[in-house]
Amino acid sequence: MTERKKVVVAMSGGVDSTLTVRLLQESGYEVYGATMNQFEGQDVSDAVEMAKFLGIPHKVLDVKELYNNVVLSYFIDSYKNGITPNPCMICDFKIKFGLFYDAMRNYFDAPYFATGHYARIVYDRERQKYQVEKGIDIGKDQSYMMYHLNQEQLAHILFPLGRIFKKDTRRISKEKGLPTFNKAESQDICFLTSEKSYVEFLENHAPEAFRPGDIVHTDGHVLGRHKGLPHYTIGQRKGLGIAYRTPLYVVALDSVKNQVIVGGNDELFRSKLLATELDFTDGTPPAQEFRCEAKIRYGIRVHPCLVSLDDKGQAIVTFDEPQRAITSGQSVVFYRGDRLLGGGTIVKAL
Repeated sequence: MTERKKVVVAMSGGVDSTLTVRLLQESGYEVYGATMNQFEGQDVSDAVEMAKFLGIPHKVLDVKELYNNVVLSYFIDSYKNGITPNPCMICDFKIKFGLFYDAMRNYFDAPYFATGHYARIVYDRERQKYQVEKGIDIGKDQSYMMYHLNQEQLAHILFPLGRIFKKDTRRISKEKGLPTFNKAESQDICFLTSEKSYVEFLENHAPEAFRPGDIVHTDGHVLGRHKGLPHYTIGQRKGLGIAYRTPLYVVALDSVKNQVIVGGNDELFRSKLLATELDFTDGTPPAQEFRCEAKIRYGIRVHPCLVSLDDKGQAIVTFDEPQRAITSGQSVVFYRGDRLLGGGTIVKAL
């Protein structure tokens, strides 16, 4: 008999990662479990317990120092500078599919690494390239998070849940006797342990970010005072504390002047954006200028656009129709049909 293929599964102890282990075991893989200990107060006991239940070796890797220096520092600095961060994207890119991916494959001498993400990896024989495709369940598709992955990684990463609908995972888990079938979903921002919101976290860890300043209309008139830039995000309407003849929305955050800029809903729409920190899963872009579809934040549908690259590693993305609330710090991600092409970080709307 040939030796079974080895795979390390990133385990949280939740529904998705536990089912991922079971599916790979049933597919004939020799499975190992690994969990990142990312921050003080994190409870990794569920992952340890599920690894024992599934009968697999398990390793907890302490990444707290790196997580603090990379993810939490980025999160805090972004809000200080009027930018809306995407900490999960940075964590996946820099840690989960970075240090953690390398360390755990080496530790268990396993060529493959698997997670419970809802996305697919397909090998295109005609192009001789691995590519990421949207998960079957478009409503839960997480391919948006994968544009940093390169060809070497895609050859060694498995997403077993990419061909399953999210609504079916609990039923399948129950049928397979997994105790996580009725476990509650984890929260969006995992490091909010004692805090109820990201604002409370920032108040505890970066109180200097909350400098009161002016709320200014796009026509230049000062309309009131704000409580600190982290309280506001592009497109926000509620909580401005301003009486005005028409509805007002946050259209920009000026960290230099410490101002919240407000205006009408129509002022939120822009046809162009500037993006940097670009990555393409093929290793190179399709062309210096190409048409595709793009989304400007997780969870929304794609929109047709033209992407123009310059020699500085930047992209100007021009949408066929104006997009609402393009937000600095979020990711713009490019697709052709189900296939993920790449993406980058939004610098600003143009």
